[in-house]
Order: sequence, then C-alpha cells, then structure tokens
Amino acid sequence: MMKQYMEIKKDYIGFILMYRLGDFYEMFFEDAVVASKSVDLTLTGRDCGNGLRAAMCGVPFHKADDYIGRLIEHGYKVAICEQTEDPATAVGLVKREIIRVITPGTITDGSLLSDSRNNYLCALYYSKDGIALAFSDVSTGEMSATFISGEDVFQRTKNELAIYGPSEILINLGRDRLSDICDFAEERFSAMIEPSMSELFDTASSYDCVRRVFGENKVSEIQAPEITCAVGAVIAYTEQTQKCRAYARDLKIYKDGEYMELDLNSCRNLEITESMKNKKKYGSLLWVLDKTETAMGARLLRLYLTKPSINLSTIVARQDATEIFYSDYMLRSEIREMLSAVKDIERLLSKAGYGTANGRDLYTLGESIRALPNIKALLSGIKHTRISDMCSSLDTLDDICALIHDAISDESPVSIREGGMIRDGYNEEVDYLRSIKKNSAEWVERLEEKERQETGIKNLKISFNKVFGYFIEVSKSQASLVPGRYIRKQTLVNCERYITDELKTMETQVITSSERVCSVEYDIFCAVRDTISANAE
Repeated sequence: MMKQYMEIKKDYIGFILMYRLGDFYEMFFEDAVVASKSVDLTLTGRDCGNGLRAAMCGVPFHKADDYIGRLIEHGYKVAICEQTEDPATAVGLVKREIIRVITPGTITDGSLLSDSRNNYLCALYYSKDGIALAFSDVSTGEMSATFISGEDVFQRTKNELAIYGPSEILINLGRDRLSDICDFAEERFSAMIEPSMSELFDTASSYDCVRRVFGENKVSEIQAPEITCAVGAVIAYTEQTQKCRAYARDLKIYKDGEYMELDLNSCRNLEITESMKNKKKYGSLLWVLDKTETAMGARLLRLYLTKPSINLSTIVARQDATEIFYSDYMLRSEIREMLSAVKDIERLLSKAGYGTANGRDLYTLGESIRALPNIKALLSGIKHTRISDMCSSLDTLDDICALIHDAISDESPVSIREGGMIRDGYNEEVDYLRSIKKNSAEWVERLEEKERQETGIKNLKISFNKVFGYFIEVSKSQASLVPGRYIRKQTLVNCERYITDELKTMETQVITSSERVCSVEYDIFCAVRDTISANAE
C-alpha cells in the first residue's frame, strides 16, 4: 500500500495528498505533520516496512470538505486520491488514482467559498507589447479577459487585479520578472502565485483550448494573441485540477473605455467594497447597498460597483427598470419573497458540470428553479421594455424541474455511492431491489411456510449464517420427508442442512441487492446530472 502511495505522491510534490483508505482520507509523512498542525488533527504513526514508520493522520471521508477548506485557507493545495474500484470485488490492492486537485483558485464547492463574492483564478501573460489578464471563477463558469498596453502597464495591471482580487495567479515568467505585481497580489489579497508555468501558455495549445470550450467564433473574436494564451492557460489549469473538461458559460472580452477605470487609491478612499478602517465589507458602499436576496445577485451587485459601466444607455435602462420596483412596495416585497427561495444556481450548475454535485445539490437546484414560473408570472404584468425582454427570454425550466422532482429524493445523503438518492417510484429496478432488501425477512417467512406445507415437515426452518448463507434445516427424524429437489449442504449431529434453487436465487438477490441498488442508483443519478449539465446554458 505504501508503495502505491509513494508512486502517486511523486507526481504531486507540494500538495497535501489525501489518500482514501476505507472510510477515511489518510495523510502520511510530511503531509501528515503539516496537516495535523494546520487543522488540529491527532498525529499518529504506522509501520510501513523496511523499518520505516510513517507519520499519519486522517479525516472521515464524509467530513473531508471541512478540512480541505481549512487547508486551502492556510495556503495549501490538496490532491484527492480515491479508490477507483470496489474493495469488495478487488483482487489484491484496491486501485487508486487522483480524481481532483483543489487549489485556492479552483474550488467548486460553495460551502468553502463566500456566497457574496466570486473566487477568481487569474492567468497573467506578459509580452513586450503588454499584459493579458484572464479571470475565471471555476465555481460559477464566469470568465473574462482583457489586454493592457501603453503607459503605466504595471500599475494598471495592479488596478485590475485589485478589482477582481484573485486567490490564485498563473504567470508565464519567473517571479523575478514580475516581482512587483506578485508582491502586490500576495500582500493585497493573499493570492497564491504559480510562476514559470510556460507550458500552460503555449500558443497552439491555447488556441485548441479556446476553440474546444467556446467554439471557433470566439477564437476569431479575440483580437490579441496574448489574450488567447491567458485564457488557454486558465482552461488548461482548470482541466488539470478538475480532471475533466472545463465548464464555462461564456467568455467576456472587455477593452479600455468599456468600464470606469478605478485606481487603487480611489477604490480605497471611496470605500466601495471595504472600509479603510478594517478592510471589511461593514461600513462600505457595498454594505449600504447590498440588500440582495440571492448569492448570485450579491455577486452581480459587487461587479457593478467595482466595474461601473460608462455606457449611458445601459445606465439609464438600469435606472428605469429599478424605478419600477423602487416605486411599488408590494411588487418589490413579492419579488423579494420569491427570490429568497432561490439558492446559488450558478455554483450548483458548475458542480454538475464538473461531476462533483451530489443528490442534495440537485434537489436544491430543483427547489430553486421551482420558483421561476411564479417569478415570470409576476414580471409579465410589468410594462417596461427591459423587464419585458427579460421576462420573455426567461425559461422556466419545467422539464428540468420535473426531472429533478421525479428522480431525486429530498432526503439524499452526501455520498453518491451509497444509494438513497433516487426517489421511490422513479425506477422499477431500484424499487424492486429496495423491496428485496426491505422485505427479505418476510420473504423468508413465506418461503418457510410454503416449504412446510409442501413437504409436511412441521419443524422445518430457514436460517442464515455468514459461512453458508441461507439454508433449510431439517431434523434427522424428518429426513425421510426431504424431497429430491433439496441439495444437501451440511450434516450436523441432530439435523441436516439443505439448499434449493429457489432459496439460492433468493439468497443471491438479498445479498447482492444492497450493492446492486447502489450501483443502479449511481448510474441513474449520473444520467440526471449529465442532463442538467447539458442544459446548463
């Protein structure tokens, strides 16, 4: 086992490797020492051959997200090593492989993030002509990019970084070439810097990445090749960490003059998103204005304040639409109440896209989109162009809502491998397997009574043990009544034990029904999740 661990670990130097062992994720050697100090775990040890003793600590697999979040907060990167075959059927050592890498900029689990602000991964591509910046919120699928050239490139780059506040920055050069920007990012918003990742910024690979994720039209829309390299690096890094295709809703390319450019001093002095006194939201302009009901609305409002539009028609249209709700207390109260039921659809969809959503996530998504028909009905009575356009384009997702409601249980567990996710009545095979598991005792009693009547053996009984499974037990005095279809299993002093084809079939079904129902439920769940992901837009 330790040989397997070391073979996997050699490709993830610099990461805390969480290695699945039964119901725990274990950490060994230096990883265990670091993790035990950082998140207050008990450090133990284990002999691992050749006189070596490995430092060791672990966490229950169902509580791993809490500890992962705390490790990320302390500035570490985490690699998740999972069992990739069923331990019950594995021959020899269970196969394991890295299924996901979690870094500060690639977190997709909303429970590890702030609801009201985005978590950005940034790629910075430096060339002699300027600096391209690409920002991606992996947890929502939002992506934007720009190219900064001309005078004060470094200062304007720092201004842009300060607005987004990325938690992780990929750069195409060594840190010494961009030390001013790197030092600023680390000090200002504790960004993790990933320097000299030139292979991620490869031009040909970057074009392939952009084309694959966004299509040929987006490739031709990007004017600066530096932007393509920055966007390509973000996509490639995301796919390296998530171990699957990057999920992105759209790529917004913005230029100078599209938004009001706010320098660092202005942002600080105006206290737009944080107060000067303690650098918290409390006391800032955002704190005054943010009465949003949804996490998505809170993030959008922050974006409007940090990147204000300077397009007059956009500003006036927003003001006119806002006036409708401002002047109508009842309308405003109704829409707020409806929106309060809407959870973070953006992040739930991202988890579905990356294959990390569980049953609870899908059920929450279904409950959120259940509010859409009422919201659309309320908006349809408003005579305003912007709101009317919004209303007419609003898909109420009735088919997706029905699919989730029909398929996903409202009592889904955290794990997607242990069953309990699929609602009763959705799938005949699941219902049948559950009935076997639930009614096995009654089934045995019915079969026992049936065999007594057919054979005339009044004291016949059906029992079970872990060695022989189910068997029919008949006393020696009644052995002459045993029918030919009985197959002798074991002879004891006072009785004989038999099996029948029917009992063997039942035994197989009962013993394997628990494993089988989990497997069938998992396949159904993945199909539902894939359908949701395919309809993400």
